[in-house]
Amino acid sequence: MKGPLDRTKVVVRHLPPTISQSALAEQIDGRFAGRYNSVFFLPGKSRLLYLTFQTRMHLGFGLELYREPRDGCGWLCFPKRQSYARVYLDFKRPDDVIEFAEFFDGHVFVNEKGTQFRTIVEYAPSQRVPKHWSKKDGREGTIFKDPDYMEFLEFLAKPVENLPSAEIQLERREAERAG
Repeated sequence: MKGPLDRTKVVVRHLPPTISQSALAEQIDGRFAGRYNSVFFLPGKSRLLYLTFQTRMHLGFGLELYREPRDGCGWLCFPKRQSYARVYLDFKRPDDVIEFAEFFDGHVFVNEKGTQFRTIVEYAPSQRVPKHWSKKDGREGTIFKDPDYMEFLEFLAKPVENLPSAEIQLERREAERAG
């Protein structure tokens, strides 16, 4: 396990659910370009709960909501549960982590509706960074030599023999019965 001074992977939490990876990269790269190894972005989700007006909804603490249709509106929309976007960054040096945390911890992002999101920067729970696999599959490229595949390609290359239409088949059967 890495010691507290050797940690290089951080997570930035409480990002707006609608922020894109490119918009976030612009903000981070403005000050920390080239100082991190990898980025893993997880977009947020914003879900809405739609209710019809004639629905009775229990709001907790003994409160209930009764709504009747007004002005031709038949739907009532409540924000349900939103999950924030987050990003994992693996820095090259522990000093960069400290500088990044000082700059982005508590940084306020504003979404398109004007809602403010105050970010939290903390060490990632797992300091492991996924490795890129370079192991190749031994069967890669061998399908073109497979006899079953070659037979399948020959079958596809043959012209399709369509059956005669139902009218022609009916005329043939009637001719066989009459003849």
